[in-house]
Amino acid sequence: MPALWEEKAAARRQTLHSQIPQEWLMSIPSPDEMTCVVGQALLPQLLTPLEDEIIQSPTARVIERLQRGEWTAEATVTAFCKRAAVAHQALNCATDLLFTEALATAREYDAFFRSTGKTKGPLHGLPVSIKDVFDVAGRITSCGLVSRLDRVAQNDALLVAILRDAGAIPFVKTNLSQACLLVESINNIYGTVMNPWNRHLSAGGSSGGEAALVAFRGSPLGVGTDGGGSLRLPAAWNGVYTLKPTSTRIPGYGSGAGYSDSVAAGYGPFANDLDTIAIFCKTVLSAKPWLRDPSIVPIPWNSNVIVGPKLRLGLLLDDGVVHFSPPVLRILRAAAAKLKEAGHELLVLGPEWAEMHRRGADIAFRMYTQEGGIGIREELEKSGEPLVPRVCTGWSETPLTPLEIWVNHRARKKLRVTYLERYNSLDLDAIITAPTPHPAPPHGEYITSAICAVFNALDFPSCVVPYGRVDLTADVATPEWYAQEPYPDMANFPYDRYDVDMKRLYTGPEVFENSPLALQIVAPPYQEEHCVAVSQVIDRILNE
Repeated sequence: MPALWEEKAAARRQTLHSQIPQEWLMSIPSPDEMTCVVGQALLPQLLTPLEDEIIQSPTARVIERLQRGEWTAEATVTAFCKRAAVAHQALNCATDLLFTEALATAREYDAFFRSTGKTKGPLHGLPVSIKDVFDVAGRITSCGLVSRLDRVAQNDALLVAILRDAGAIPFVKTNLSQACLLVESINNIYGTVMNPWNRHLSAGGSSGGEAALVAFRGSPLGVGTDGGGSLRLPAAWNGVYTLKPTSTRIPGYGSGAGYSDSVAAGYGPFANDLDTIAIFCKTVLSAKPWLRDPSIVPIPWNSNVIVGPKLRLGLLLDDGVVHFSPPVLRILRAAAAKLKEAGHELLVLGPEWAEMHRRGADIAFRMYTQEGGIGIREELEKSGEPLVPRVCTGWSETPLTPLEIWVNHRARKKLRVTYLERYNSLDLDAIITAPTPHPAPPHGEYITSAICAVFNALDFPSCVVPYGRVDLTADVATPEWYAQEPYPDMANFPYDRYDVDMKRLYTGPEVFENSPLALQIVAPPYQEEHCVAVSQVIDRILNE
C-alpha cells in the first residue's frame, strides 16, 4: 500500500496531467526511440503556420509585433501553451500549467488594445514561464517538496508581480530539484526533467525545467534562481542563455525554501538570445524594485553601456578542483582562437587563479551546509518523503557554530577583495571560463558545481553563452588527460564528486552525446550591463 506522501504526489501528477487539453495530448516516443526532441516533428497539425512562426521568432520580434498589434496576445499565448504542453509530455518540465487563466488574460489584453490602442506595458501579451520556487498567486509553490503541496500562494513574488505589471502573462510553472538543493532537476512529486538534446542526459538543476522548456522553444522567457549554479548549469546543458546577476540586483522576494542570507543567490532569466536577457533586466529594474524590497540596490538598468573594440579577456582553463573534460577544454580554446583572430586579447590565468577558485569553492560549500540541513529535514519529516540522493543537506548533528560561520564570512570577504584586486591588476574586461567541467551528463552523474559556486561566493555576475556541441571524434580524451594527477576531493562536501570520478565518468564523448557546450563570462559585482555587453560581442563572433 503506498505511503501517504506517495498518494499526495500521485494525485498532484494527475492534476498536472489533467491541465493539458485533450486535443493537445500526444503519444511521445520513448527516449530510446527518440533521444533528441529538438527539431523533431512532434507537433503534427497542432500548430498553425502563424503559431509556428511565433514560437520560432526571436523574443524581441514577438514583443515588437505584440506592441504594434500585428500579433494578438491570444494567438501568442496559444502558440506557446501548445508548445509547452508538448514540451512537458516529452521532457517532464512543468509543475503547473496555467493555460486557462493565461488565455483569459490574453483575451482581456486584446480587448483593451482594441478599445484604447494602448498596451498593458513593455511586455504586453508575452507569455513567461516561472520556476516553481517563485510564488504565483493562487498556485502551489512546492519547491519540489511534498510537504508544500498544500501551500497555495496568496500573492505573486515581487519578480512575478513586476513582470505581470509590465504586461507579461505567466503561463507555466516549471520543475526543479528537491528544495532546490541538487544539480539535477528531480524530486519525489514530479520526477526527473529530461534534456531536449538527449533525453538520457541531465537538464541540470535546480532550474532544469525552465532551461529545458526554453530550449524546446516552449517559452520565450523563463525565470529561475541561482545559489550555486542553478541558472548557469541548466543553461549550459540545454544550450540557452542566462545571466546570474549580483545577488542584490534582481529581486527574489516571495521565493525560495528559506535559505540563509550567507548564500549569495541570484535571480535571473533564461532565453534563446542575449537581447532578451537585456530586455528582462531593463523591464525589471525600470520598476524600481528597491522601493519594495530593501535588499535591492537602487541601480537602474543602463542600456547605454558599450565596450571597446578590443577586449582584454582572462581565460581560465583550470579551477584547481576538477580538470576540465576534453569537450569543455576544446570549446574554450576554440573560442579563444576565434576571439584572438577577431582582434581581442586573451590572457591565460595561471595557478594562482586556480588556488583562489579552490579556496572559493571551499567557502561556498561550507555555506551550503552551515545550518546542517535542519530546514529540509523538517520538511521531509512533515510528509514522510525520502531524501533524493545527492541532495545537499549537511549534518544536523554538527551544524557550524556562529563563530565558525563568522570565520567563513571573513574568509569570503578576504577572497572577494583579493580576487577583485587581481582582476583589476590585469585590466580585464571579463573572464571566460566553463560553467561546468563537463557537458550534460547522464541523469544523476554530474561531478561538481564548484566553478559556478565560486562566483556565488564572490557575488560576481556571469552570463552563459552557448557555443558548440560534443563532437564524437574531436572530444576523445588523450592518454595525457587521463594521466593527469587528480586534484584531491574537497573536504566536507560529499554531495559532489571530484577529479578521480571525472576520469571514471569520461569514458568517451559518447557518454555526453549531442550535449550543448557553453562559455561562462564573468564580470565584477554590479556590472551586469558590462557583462551582457561583453557577452554580446563574444556571442556575435562565435555564433553568427
